[in-house]
Amino acid sequence: MKEHEFGTFYPANDDGFYTMIGEGPGLGYNINVPWENGRCGDADYLAVWDHILLPVAKDFGPDIIIISAGFDAAAGDPLGGCRVTPYGYSVMLKKLMDFAQGKIVLALEGGYNLGSISNSVFACMNVLLEDKPVAGSSEAYPFESTWRVIQAVRKKISAFWPTLADELPTKLTSLKAPPAHMISSSDSEDEDTKVETLEAVLQVALSKLKVDDGHAELGTATPWRSELSKVDVFYASFGSNMWKSRFLCYIEGGQVEGMQKPCSGSKDRNPPKEILWKTFPHRLFFGRDSSHTWGPGGVAFLNPECDCRHKAYLCLYRITLEQFNDVLLQENVYSDDVSSPLFDTNDLNSVANKKAVSLEALKNGWYHNVVYLGKEHGIPILTMTCSLSAVGKFKSGEFPLRAPAPAYTNTLIKGLVEGKQLSEEEAKAYIHEASTKRL
Repeated sequence: MKEHEFGTFYPANDDGFYTMIGEGPGLGYNINVPWENGRCGDADYLAVWDHILLPVAKDFGPDIIIISAGFDAAAGDPLGGCRVTPYGYSVMLKKLMDFAQGKIVLALEGGYNLGSISNSVFACMNVLLEDKPVAGSSEAYPFESTWRVIQAVRKKISAFWPTLADELPTKLTSLKAPPAHMISSSDSEDEDTKVETLEAVLQVALSKLKVDDGHAELGTATPWRSELSKVDVFYASFGSNMWKSRFLCYIEGGQVEGMQKPCSGSKDRNPPKEILWKTFPHRLFFGRDSSHTWGPGGVAFLNPECDCRHKAYLCLYRITLEQFNDVLLQENVYSDDVSSPLFDTNDLNSVANKKAVSLEALKNGWYHNVVYLGKEHGIPILTMTCSLSAVGKFKSGEFPLRAPAPAYTNTLIKGLVEGKQLSEEEAKAYIHEASTKRL
């Protein structure tokens, strides 16, 4: 299973396509499941497990299972394009433990985010040592494209594996998530996955192996966090984070009324040092069909281009650059941690001249474009929104413009009213105009 995107994803050929089923004596034994789009997660992988891999494994009856344990598909990996959580990996491994009398070899193979790798390794170690998955849930459904690929693979190899000959029932395949382009990375089911640290992984493993001494001390602070904790910025919010209680979910963790899942919070949970309000000559608008955090309805975006015909209200929170990075993570990709900053002091120094920095590591997120709005008390003001190219897609209709849902709207109203910027009626009118006026 891997991101394929019809041969456009690395290595950009047909080697991973579902029609490549082996040759000679190996015909029918090579099974590829090519994702048509990125962002496939636990539900997609487990659907393949249940409806292709496990039935074949049952018929084949392996003597031993050898796994090239790469975690490129883990949530937070900058290259893999998928979002499998540690819980997802642990469930997949637990299902394989039923075969070959549990004789399984896991060979660590790859991945490009140390935090994602360590959390995923822990989840798998927990299964191998304790025979149980880490805590989590699998309430999400696969993408429609996932069911389509599963059906195509089953049909292609059913001559070799008759157990796959039957069509999957419509009642099953009708359970599907919204298309990938309608789902914010920040609103994925990956967000509320909590796992222990790599130190805990090794402590468990060493205790099981009865190693009494000689293990290295782990868990030291990430150097970049210490550096960025000394730099302050103003994070300017134009959406639900205008309401202080909602924004503090990104700092302290948790959720407020209307949110369908909690936030993980920042590593540094100290509250903002200062809160103030300003207006800026930018256009507020609402787009996308649905998000997992708020359900159906649009969410707020700010056109990164300055336009004096418009006025947007923004709440400014004085936080550290380290905390700003954690907010970026939660708004876009979510990972329990990253090995290097998404937006460092070099970016901070250059954004004032460039006016905006689009973060490549977050390119699949909805809010990967960091925009410079000036300074307050000599401190840079930054916001995060979509790119100019995304604005063009909203204008053309490629991305949907959509009014916000009531729960999301109420959060914006609370922010504007409690911040003493507008009355409740004025706030409703402000949001209504932003959601109905032509972009």
